[in-house]
This record gives sequence, structure tokens and C-alpha cells, in this order.
Amino acid sequence: TCHEQHNQTMSDKQDKKDGGRDGRLKWSNRAEYHLKGELNLIARKNCNETIKHFSECAQVQGLMVVFNCRNQNQQMNDCLAKYTNDKAFEEYRKSRESELLQN
Repeated sequence: TCHEQHNQTMSDKQDKKDGGRDGRLKWSNRAEYHLKGELNLIARKNCNETIKHFSECAQVQGLMVVFNCRNQNQQMNDCLAKYTNDKAFEEYRKSRESELLQN
């Protein structure tokens, strides 16, 4: 009947709409994952010295690293957090948004 055909057409349209939305969400998730990876690389580059200090302390201290390298660990984590927190990510995402939309 006409009513059944209308319902089937509406169902088909909804399936296409949902599929398109899923595609956008998957792209968005992939893009965010990629951006977070880039931001982590930037953080490691900018915090190279503090990472190096912690690494050197850890090598010297061995198992005592947990107790004897707390200061270096805290400095490293503070530095990395400056670049990888939610606010920094949003700013980085906005700066890269136009480039991502073109791809």
C-alpha cells in the first residue's frame, strides 16, 4: 500500500542519514586521534630537556627511581601537561581546523 511504501522510503532515508553521520563521526574521531598524536610530538619536543633529566635520573637510580627522581618526574609531567591538556588541545584543533576540512 501507499502507506507502507512511504514508511519504507522514510526508513531508507533515515538509514542513509545515519550512515552519513557515522562516517562523519568516524572521520572526526580519526582526526582527533591524529591531532592528539601531533600534539604529543610537539610536547615531547618542547619538553625534551625535562624528559632527558628524568631519564638520566632513572638510569642512575634504577629501582629507586620512584623515590629519588620525584622532582624530575614532576617537572617532566608539568611540562608535558602544558601542551597536552584539554585547553591546549582545543587551541591546537582550532588552529588546524581549516587544514583538516580541506583534506
